[in-house]
Amino acid sequence: MTTSSSEQGVSLGMPRLPAPDYPDDVRARLERDGREIIARYPDSRSALLPLLHLVQAEEGHVTRTGMQFCADILGLTTAEVTAVATFYTMYRRRPSGDYQVGVCTNTLCAVMGGDAIFSALQDHLGVGNGETTDDGKVTLEHIECNAACDFAPVVMVNWEFFDNQTVASAKRLVDDLRAGAPVEPTRGAPLCTFKDTARILAGFPDERDGAVEASGSAGPASLTGLRLAKGESAPRAWSTRGAPVPPGRAAARTVSGRAPELARRAAGHVGLRPVPPGGSCCRGGGVMTLAPEINETSPEKLLAPVLSAFWDEEKSWTLDVYRRHEGYEGLRKALAMSPDDLIAYVKDSGLRGRGGAGFPTGMKWQFIPQGDGKPHYLVVNADESEPGTCKDIPLLFANPHSLIEGMVIACYAIRSSHAFIYLRGEVVPVLRRLHEAVREAYAAGYLGKNILGSGLDLEITVHAGAGAYICGEETALLDSLEGRRGQPRLRPPFPAVAGLYACPTVVNNVESIASVPAILHKGKEWFRSMGSEKSPGFTLYSLSGHVASPGQYEAPLGITLRQLLDMSGGMRPGHRLKFWTPGGSSTPMFTDEHLDVPLDYEGVGAAGSMLGTKALQCFDETTCVVRAVTRWTEFYAHESCGKCTPCREGTYWLVQLLRDIEAGKGVMTDLDKLNDIADNINGKSFCALGDGAASPIFSSLKYFREEYEQHITGRGCPFDPARSTAWADRTEVNA
Repeated sequence: MTTSSSEQGVSLGMPRLPAPDYPDDVRARLERDGREIIARYPDSRSALLPLLHLVQAEEGHVTRTGMQFCADILGLTTAEVTAVATFYTMYRRRPSGDYQVGVCTNTLCAVMGGDAIFSALQDHLGVGNGETTDDGKVTLEHIECNAACDFAPVVMVNWEFFDNQTVASAKRLVDDLRAGAPVEPTRGAPLCTFKDTARILAGFPDERDGAVEASGSAGPASLTGLRLAKGESAPRAWSTRGAPVPPGRAAARTVSGRAPELARRAAGHVGLRPVPPGGSCCRGGGVMTLAPEINETSPEKLLAPVLSAFWDEEKSWTLDVYRRHEGYEGLRKALAMSPDDLIAYVKDSGLRGRGGAGFPTGMKWQFIPQGDGKPHYLVVNADESEPGTCKDIPLLFANPHSLIEGMVIACYAIRSSHAFIYLRGEVVPVLRRLHEAVREAYAAGYLGKNILGSGLDLEITVHAGAGAYICGEETALLDSLEGRRGQPRLRPPFPAVAGLYACPTVVNNVESIASVPAILHKGKEWFRSMGSEKSPGFTLYSLSGHVASPGQYEAPLGITLRQLLDMSGGMRPGHRLKFWTPGGSSTPMFTDEHLDVPLDYEGVGAAGSMLGTKALQCFDETTCVVRAVTRWTEFYAHESCGKCTPCREGTYWLVQLLRDIEAGKGVMTDLDKLNDIADNINGKSFCALGDGAASPIFSSLKYFREEYEQHITGRGCPFDPARSTAWADRTEVNA
């Protein structure tokens, strides 16, 4: 008679990692916390990312012991856990210092001083990328875009924002951290250790008294557009010897002076629509008239604060302030309608997705099948990491209840009882605010059982990611939320049929959902009175780079970059616009010839680019195009999930060619090779990340081929990187 392997005590599963166990008291505490995390999800595997944050909070990095714990509590193999832990950049594989100092070196921050800051800190601390100082205090690393482009250059410490940094201020920062001196983030609560931060990322509240309130407001740059709309002066980002450019004269002084025929006329574009008599665009604050004509210049008439209407108020993120501005009134109107009528109403409003593609929001909701007997889910994509995109972070930071109200409305429409907010993990101040706003909503009866007596039950789970740009792609996000590597799925089936847990799912961007309550409260006709016929409504434009007043500008769709520059002071004094992106790094770049392109979906598309996330990164004549494109391409190579050959291999070889060209080692045939490789990625990769990587290549070669050639014939870059920094024109360099 044979004895089974189980009777012999032999496991048939994957072997355990050779790792020591946690002490009994530690394991008991982790198991208790782990069970609380698992209870948040319909499927236990979804708890894997927060569990990895939890074990990182225990030891400062993800150890073999931590991975074995996650495997044990979830019933997974260690191979499955290891595959996930090694995919995401926020999980450290070796001991980390008390303070993880991350310097953004994506294109915008790099050009404006991020490269200089990172290089200086390496020399100052005597460490390389990813290394820790001998005293165990500081781990230094360069990081990709952290959705704070209007505050560039930015440094993060334990994922708290330190905005508008210089070489000198960054050195003082790390010196203070090592000396134990108090350090205050520009936006965020007082610093806690890296381990404590990891626990917050695992979904546990920051229990320090006043931590939520101490996080402050959205920040001065985020309030720029709102202040202009109220008739106030915009803050200037540039401290120079000369006077700032007066509003209304910026375009004449800061661009090349060419005034091409409006691109909208060539495209037959209808422009901004007039406001009806007595119309208003402000949800809670003062009354603003809407833009009546494309050539209007007054900020009070051009801008339309709705989502940002009260970002400047004290404790704007609280439920009390939100209700004072008619918050949750849209929900009451929605609950008085049938779900089908509600979907039709949002569809008729013309609201298009604000996450990049511009797909009609109501139509996406309409795709959810009814009567299928399966649970339906809403997932809000708050994984904002497209370089240049920085609108959703201040929105969540200063007005999180607009998102929560929109989610309740959307869940009622699609008949969902569980929704998720997938937030990128690198923005702990926002995570802190979201947890508090969700808690307030539950306490007030806007979440939970029988919401406002409607019979609607709804749970919301806030889920922190772990660093992967690819999770901005909706199916990769769903895989990540299910506790897997964030890699795109083959479609069909589409998420509306088989999304989260193979159930019908709607995935929407933060701004898309947050816009719904105002539409319900003010009316679809009010919403359609703004923007253009095919791109109605208001939206947030993120203006960043070498501009006098970077920040968030909420306006009707169809405004132009020239108008935004005119009202805000233009480019930095003494400089002119060279190139810009209409929708982040993945959209083909424009030049000064495109200043009058209407910034809506049709206008930008007709001019040869994409509106995307309305991330208007502006670079002046001091910027090397080759350097900028190289940094963007390095980003896409770094963020490629590796699933498909065109993207995985193509982005790697693009980086090698661009680095050679930037260093003066390239040859003329490299330019055709760049174009060929980009062509073999574009439209041939598994998802749109490959298309995004190809866009800067195609457009830069189209508009600036001579600059590439100059790098080759001159055997090096002709640009001085110091001239493009944020402090280049200051009287005191590095002040």
